[in-house]
Amino acid sequence: MGYILELKDLSVRYGPIEAIKKVSMTIKEGQIVALLGANGAGKSTIIKCISGLVKPHSGVIIYQEKSIGNMPIYQLSAAGIISAPEGRQIFKDLTVEENLRVGAYAIKTQKIVSVDPDGHEVTVKKTAKQRIKDNFDRVYHYFPVLLERRKQQASTLSGGEQQMLAIGRALMASPKLLLLDEPSLGLAPLIVKEIFEIIKQISGEGTTILLVEQNAYQTLKIADYAYVLELGKVRAEGTSQDILKDQSLVSAYLGGK
Repeated sequence: MGYILELKDLSVRYGPIEAIKKVSMTIKEGQIVALLGANGAGKSTIIKCISGLVKPHSGVIIYQEKSIGNMPIYQLSAAGIISAPEGRQIFKDLTVEENLRVGAYAIKTQKIVSVDPDGHEVTVKKTAKQRIKDNFDRVYHYFPVLLERRKQQASTLSGGEQQMLAIGRALMASPKLLLLDEPSLGLAPLIVKEIFEIIKQISGEGTTILLVEQNAYQTLKIADYAYVLELGKVRAEGTSQDILKDQSLVSAYLGGK
């Protein structure tokens, strides 16, 4: 299993303020990797840097073995880096279905190469229309309530449903690397549990996920690996189980238990 993303000595400045200080991290294909830490730790800045919204001051971002630190946002999206940003940022005057269709704007016809039982390569062309239909089916499978509400204006949805719509819109772009920024923010505990169960399902079907969260314990239940940030630096990293076992780390950086 190779790395889909590597950060090497990444630093980000906002004027004189160094928000990210030589952060290095890796994400393997198919993993859920968590970025944990308090407000102001630099979690969202890293997400914005990977998605092209913020340019690094120094360091390297490597995605699928290519440096992408100065790549435009539209090229990053076309390469499969898709973000569901903090605050959802859905189009409230559009319907649920229209919001989802916006997420699929860059989907194109794709050639899919497979191997038949005799070992011969078989190439199948899948049209953009077919791929978009498949993505709608996938989103509605994960979030049946969006199918029920597909003709409603997004503004009429509950907070949890709007978060589902934000994740669904990101999935419509067929992400290879899905960046989720605070998906549990402001949601009731039962909805949070449902959202995290769906994130686990999405990962199980092959999408790599970088998950930024303040809800450390819920996140560590589903993550394969985690980085704990403090004031722009990596203070700890390890498997979810290792992080949870370290009581001094839990007390110092994750709010205690």
